[in-house]
Amino acid sequence: MPLPRPLCTRVSREVESELERVFLEQQWTPSEGLRNILLEWLALQSFPQVEFRETRAGRRAALRGGPEVWEVATAAGPGRAMSAAVGQRFAGMRTEALEEALAYAKEYADQIDSIVAREERLAGL
Repeated sequence: MPLPRPLCTRVSREVESELERVFLEQQWTPSEGLRNILLEWLALQSFPQVEFRETRAGRRAALRGGPEVWEVATAAGPGRAMSAAVGQRFAGMRTEALEEALAYAKEYADQIDSIVAREERLAGL
């Protein structure tokens, strides 16, 4: 796989200051920060019902006004398919939103699987 290409851009001092604040808060290097911001933005373009939230365990994908994506994925099981059980578990959430969470979980399986594994380990303590 080829190395990633650098992207150059100019930003105002105000934007630069705000980015530096976010990078410091998240403990990201400038490259990590810009990469993470861009990846989140791209994900939001495909999954508009998803947002990213700060949790004690870091930034995580969640449904707007609802559960984290990993919770929906866990309820759906390994196939990550919508079912009546998922609908019942998250009663009050629109089916379309739950389906979008499951689609996100499939698209970003590595990310979601690592969160599920971590949560399962913590639950077993």
